[in-house]
Amino acid sequence: MIELHGFPMSPNTKRARLGLEEAGVPYTFHDVDLMAGAQKQPPYMALNPTARVPAMVDGDYKLWESNAIIEYVADLAKDKRLGPETAKERGDIAKWMFMGAAHLSPNIARIFAHTIRLPEEKRLPQLVTEGRAEVDRCLGPLDAALAGKTWLVGERLTITDISLAPPLTAAAMLQIDLSRFSNVTAWLARLTSRDTWKRVNG
Repeated sequence: MIELHGFPMSPNTKRARLGLEEAGVPYTFHDVDLMAGAQKQPPYMALNPTARVPAMVDGDYKLWESNAIIEYVADLAKDKRLGPETAKERGDIAKWMFMGAAHLSPNIARIFAHTIRLPEEKRLPQLVTEGRAEVDRCLGPLDAALAGKTWLVGERLTITDISLAPPLTAAAMLQIDLSRFSNVTAWLARLTSRDTWKRVNG
């Protein structure tokens, strides 16, 4: 059985768990206590030498990076059709997932760091301003792509949706106004109403 090691509140961990839930792949979850620094201890570092969550173990195979994990589990459960089925779908899925990994998620994390996580004296308002602009730069095209569609690629739930959604659930806490992006808001509502999402998020 697959073992997933992660921190329950981490968007990256939630992404990997959601992928496993949607794929219907049995797994056990192991909580990595980031507050206690467990991710920097030898047992976890043996699974993920970058000391980040999550990490997956499938037999003697170890895999880290949440997007890589959801690609892996989609391939384990091809009948669920979570992955690409054509060259164009592969390109579209990669486009959105790379955008999320390179631009959307890091800027949401930057906003969180400089409004909540860091001590006030270490917060840099300019980084928050720049981060909000970059988030909007991602959400505009995402909203346009979702116009008249239920899901982002192939008119079925795919790893694209699973990849992009978890960081956006922090929008309200970070005062990111998603109401300006009605298609994104409706898409998130569809995702968060699923039983798989509820199992991951409690």
